[in-house]
Amino acid sequence: MALFKPDPERSIEDIVEDLGQEIAARYRDAEDKMILEVAIRAQRDMELSAELPDAPTVGGLTVAERRRQNRILAELAAHRAVALRDLAALGERVGNRLRSAHLAERIIGIAAMEGEAAASASLGFAGRPLRAVPFTSTASQSVAMVAISLENRLEVLAQRITRYPRDAYQRIVAIYTPNTLLGLTTSKQQQARIVQRFLAEGITGFTDRGGRNWTIGAYAEMAGRTSVARAYNDAGVWRMQQSNINLGTIAGSLDACKRCAPWIGKIVSLDSTTGDIELPHTTREETVVVHITGTLEQARAQGWGHPNDRCKIVAYQPGLAIPQADFQYDRKAEQERQEQRRLEREIRSAKRREASALTDTDRRRAAADVASAQREMRGFIEQTGHKRKSVREQLRFADG
Repeated sequence: MALFKPDPERSIEDIVEDLGQEIAARYRDAEDKMILEVAIRAQRDMELSAELPDAPTVGGLTVAERRRQNRILAELAAHRAVALRDLAALGERVGNRLRSAHLAERIIGIAAMEGEAAASASLGFAGRPLRAVPFTSTASQSVAMVAISLENRLEVLAQRITRYPRDAYQRIVAIYTPNTLLGLTTSKQQQARIVQRFLAEGITGFTDRGGRNWTIGAYAEMAGRTSVARAYNDAGVWRMQQSNINLGTIAGSLDACKRCAPWIGKIVSLDSTTGDIELPHTTREETVVVHITGTLEQARAQGWGHPNDRCKIVAYQPGLAIPQADFQYDRKAEQERQEQRRLEREIRSAKRREASALTDTDRRRAAADVASAQREMRGFIEQTGHKRKSVREQLRFADG
């Protein structure tokens, strides 16, 4: 296999997007496989349940009806026992396959190498000679800690995937069985919709420190993107410090959120220095006064570097221009970005309902919802002039 070569021209946005999606796609594919297998068995469960005789009349079931009922109940019990066994085995196989991929180590290694390469290129282009430092993504202890943190998060997901098929099927049986056995056949269509909604939700139950709930694909994407950005920046900081540079400036997108905006275009120290200090000019025989807004850790403590953040740190050369020095928070731009993400989620949600529909009626209803959400997206694009990102509307895209 060809060796990975970092590309210093590649933007952090592309790196975070691509590597985050690689992790999310692995877990989303695993989730889709689980849901499909559970849905197949749930469908058979409901078909058998639907064959049971209706609620007995005053005279009770006939002998033939009772025999038929007993036969179906026996077949249903056998089906459920086999389904639970097979789904438990499937969960184990998929969970072990995800663990054996060593995603955290590989993804964070790539992100760190990209961060080091970008920092080295930036310093080289600025005309500053580089020290001969080994180029390795493991040189920074903080990057290693990021990899461990991501590995721990992914292990939680693998454990949940291992349990999901059996747990989900048992929940579906619990939803469907009581009324069926009582003979309340009028509620079967409603029960099927409950099952469909449950399957469309995916593997849920992941709550972050802010109290937000995530599906497994969304959580994997968030964890991946956040860890990739952190490793990229930490590796870049390490490379800067190895070149005796302890000042950086934060660069971000035009639609940056209000947590990051106060730090974009500001100078931060990579050690503990703050305030106004006098430093030699980078290219002239003079000194300049540099205002250091705060430390990098202070920026993080105030919200910069939050989950899914794509801002980056670049080396600051005293006396040279500061990128985005005049940056101003644009509330409308952030709101438009959030609205586009909301519309993308609506489209994906409708597509999941369509994919997990158990009846033709529900499938047609979900397809109409897909078309409606897509029309709303087209209207938004025409109104704002934003670029539509169709890949984010596909089921393979997670909900981060």
